Amino acid sequence: MTVREVRRLLSQRGCTEVRQAGSHLTIRCGECVTTIAVHGGDVPTGTLAKIGRDLEPCLGKGWLRT
Repeated sequence: MTVREVRRLLSQRGCTEVRQAGSHLTIRCGECVTTIAVHGGDVPTGTLAKIGRDLEPCLGKGWLRT
């Protein structure tokens, strides 16, 4: 999954992009916050799992797989 796809998915779920410092984008969904490194190519599997865990309380379990 690319950064563009992650950003689109989060936008569709009502998340907002709070700020960007260099190549790091901070995203807020309700009370949950996560940071995504905006680089070319696919987001590493571990990073994608961390994003999923960070936003799980606000978006629900398994939100990234749907």
